[in-house]
Amino acid sequence: MTTEFRPNVNLMKAFNSQVMLINDIENSENGMTFIKSGSDGPPIHKHPEQEEDVRIVKGQLQVYRKNEWITLNPGDDIHIPKDTAHTYRSRHTEDCIFEYRLTPKRDFSGMMKTFERLMNEQKLKGTSDIKSIIYLALTFKKYGSEVTSVNPPSFVITAMASIGKLLGFKV
Repeated sequence: MTTEFRPNVNLMKAFNSQVMLINDIENSENGMTFIKSGSDGPPIHKHPEQEEDVRIVKGQLQVYRKNEWITLNPGDDIHIPKDTAHTYRSRHTEDCIFEYRLTPKRDFSGMMKTFERLMNEQKLKGTSDIKSIIYLALTFKKYGSEVTSVNPPSFVITAMASIGKLLGFKV
C-alpha cells in the first residue's frame, strides 16, 4: 500500500499526528498515520469489532500490546486481534509514518474526522483539560463499535460523557 503521505485529517494541535484516509481495500478501512517524534498516541484502547494491522514506513514506533511495548522499525509489521488492548507512541528522534488497516469496515474514518472537527472548533485541545476530556469521552461513546477505552476504564468514559450531555456538550 505504500504511497506518498498526503494527510487529509490534521490532528497535530491535539494529538501530534496526522492521518491520510485512503479506504481502497474492500471491507476494510486503511490509510497512513504520521506521529511526531517524542509523542504519545491515543489512550490504551480496543477495537471490539475490528482487527488492526500496522506496518512501519518511516521512523520507529513503539506499540503496546498484550502488556508489553514492542519496538517496530521500517518494514516491520504487527497484527492486533479484535478486542485487544493496545496503543502506540513515538520515542525515536525521527517522526514516524505507518500504514494501518482495520477489518471489517466500520466508521473509524468518521471518528477521525469528528476529532478533527472538534479540534478545529477549539473544543478538543488534547487530553489534559476537562473540556477536551469530555469531548473525547462523547466521541468514544458515539463510536463505540470502533473503539472502547481501556485506560481510562469504560466507566470513566461513560461518566465523563454523561457529564458532557448534562452540560449540553454535543459531538
